[in-house]
Amino acid sequence: MFSTIKISLKLIKTVNKDIFLVLTKFFNKKIKNQNEIFKVLRSHPEYRSQVFDLLNMLPVLNHINFEMKKILEKKIVKKTLVNWTYPQIRLDDTLSKDFIAPPHKDRWILDKDKVGYVIWIPLKKEGSNLLIGKVDKTKRIKKNSYWGLEAVGPTKFIKKKINYGTGLLFDADTLHKSDNHKSSRITLQLRYEEIKTKNFRRSVTQKVDSEVLKYWKRTLR
Repeated sequence: MFSTIKISLKLIKTVNKDIFLVLTKFFNKKIKNQNEIFKVLRSHPEYRSQVFDLLNMLPVLNHINFEMKKILEKKIVKKTLVNWTYPQIRLDDTLSKDFIAPPHKDRWILDKDKVGYVIWIPLKKEGSNLLIGKVDKTKRIKKNSYWGLEAVGPTKFIKKKINYGTGLLFDADTLHKSDNHKSSRITLQLRYEEIKTKNFRRSVTQKVDSEVLKYWKRTLR
């Protein structure tokens, strides 16, 4: 199951505004658009993981996450939803070959009995592409060094161009993969799940950071 849905330009602009503000502070350099972000990262690839973490800690992501949840509940899935994972921003470009998502299903990071939905949103005005399995012919899965699991089989994929101001909505069982990063892109993924009334179990997990734990163990001896 997949379809395109409209995303408020006001919401997208609010997210982008916070991205530019926080990276202006981080880089100590005025950032006015996404292309400037990648220009800095190409000169300083050592910043990549820090920028990824920083952007995914932006409180504004909770704002768009909540607003899109209301739209899904009222107009599309008509179910009561909760977070499946935290909202996530991805940065991909020509230097990101090691981080290209292989053929996979988000089902593999969700309990087998739960119903989950993903909204995939381009944040650049050029929009972006995602490859969707035309007919799922997955024969088996194998380990993948980045994603964890990868689908193996003769599945053909169709390229879906998602324009700025729209998002791709799909369920947990939709087979998909990243398009080859021939150009830079910044996308936002929102994931929700329907509430199970029996044997409910939290999908998003947290644990104490190992470095923080080490510090407190030394400090509180």
